[in-house]
Amino acid sequence: MNAMISKIVSITLALLVLFSTLSFTVGAHYCGNILVDKAILAQAETCDMHQQMPSEEKSECCDDEFELIKGQDELQLSKAEFDLNIPLELVAFSFIHFLSPETYTTSIKDFPVYTSPQYSLDFQVLHQVFLI
Repeated sequence: MNAMISKIVSITLALLVLFSTLSFTVGAHYCGNILVDKAILAQAETCDMHQQMPSEEKSECCDDEFELIKGQDELQLSKAEFDLNIPLELVAFSFIHFLSPETYTTSIKDFPVYTSPQYSLDFQVLHQVFLI
């Protein structure tokens, strides 16, 4: 499961780098103030009025606009520098508090297969009563 998530994240980051460096053009054709067509990576189609005119005449009402959307030219590798000024007393207190001896104590657990023998008191020795 972890390997699959790692692969998905790495592919997503690779696509992000690819699309951030990609440049493309957007073309638009206006007839007057009305947008007739808009195209990406191609020339926008002209209106019917512009197609019917002879190629020598230029139409004053039609207008073509091209917009270049530029990607990154250079990728810069940079390291993030992080400086955290923590007082020494706080560091020492946290080590003492969180690394207490109770953290390392281990308890002996009973085994389910083995039952320990019952401890019985010897009453003769306890009360010091001996038969002579």
